[in-house]
Amino acid sequence: MELVEGYDHQSGVHCGAAAIRNFAAYYGWNDSEAACFGIGGGPAFVLYEHPEKPWVTFRASPIWLERAYFERLGVPHLYQEGNDVEAAWQNVTSYVDDGDPVMLFLDPGSLEYLPEEPTHLPPHVAVLIGYDDETALLSDAAMETRQEVPWSTLEDAWSHDRFVSLENEFLVVTRAARTEDETDAAAAGLRQAAAYMLDPLHIKRDARGPGEEGLPALRSFGEYLGTWPDLPEPARPIRAAKRSIDEHGDGTAFRGLFAESLAELGQRTDLDPALGDRMADVGSEWQLVTERLDEILEQRGSHPERFEEAASLVGTVANREETIFEDLQEELGPVDGHE
Repeated sequence: MELVEGYDHQSGVHCGAAAIRNFAAYYGWNDSEAACFGIGGGPAFVLYEHPEKPWVTFRASPIWLERAYFERLGVPHLYQEGNDVEAAWQNVTSYVDDGDPVMLFLDPGSLEYLPEEPTHLPPHVAVLIGYDDETALLSDAAMETRQEVPWSTLEDAWSHDRFVSLENEFLVVTRAARTEDETDAAAAGLRQAAAYMLDPLHIKRDARGPGEEGLPALRSFGEYLGTWPDLPEPARPIRAAKRSIDEHGDGTAFRGLFAESLAELGQRTDLDPALGDRMADVGSEWQLVTERLDEILEQRGSHPERFEEAASLVGTVANREETIFEDLQEELGPVDGHE
């Protein structure tokens, strides 16, 4: 098997941020997962509506984080999508031959090694670090160990249209250099996080489909949640929402990870240390939301008061997050047009 020698597989909280951290370790930059998450722009909310279905799908993780990290630090890299699978495979294996790991953007529902619950919305990030004629060796930060998968499985996961369109996407570092100031990059990532949450229409990031974003999306999710007792199958959207909040077993919609980002990157950008503590408290409140959703799934019969209680908790979380992101924006200033 052809291997990227010296690539250290480490698991993490967020598949993309942990993959970036592993890249950073391989190329000698040594950023923590929290730093990678914050520089990449931090958390997100997207609410996808289904015209043909009586529910909405809620996403609590960012989709653009990986590319934003490399762009913000000025790391020369190549991102490609849309090639046919044979051409894409030839491309990525040529990089592995040269000793470069390759990020792949995959459908998690097609990866049999991932736990059935929770399975989040695509894309899911795993890193190709080896291959032979029949198998691919993946470093997937959602797992404690490296995963060897058949080529047919990877092919299914790499190009899929289960929820969002994926067509053989990959990202690879073409020169191991960072050309932008790290403190400036940290401040830019945190500024974008605040701007996106408060006023998402002013942040140009691809949500991979139409839908509300930022805190407006979170508030809309709470409103929808209060109406779900009337659905014929309320358990289905509840399970999907819980999976989004509890992605990879984090249970806090990545608020715990972002609290660490604020603490670490805040030291570089002179932020008030209390911001990180306040975000950690919000992470605990997100855990309460998941507990209420669990109670709804476990109960028999329709109990609108349970849905109303969960919706009220979501509204409280949205209000608390709004004040944190407003304070973050006040400290760092508005987003620069080049960020």
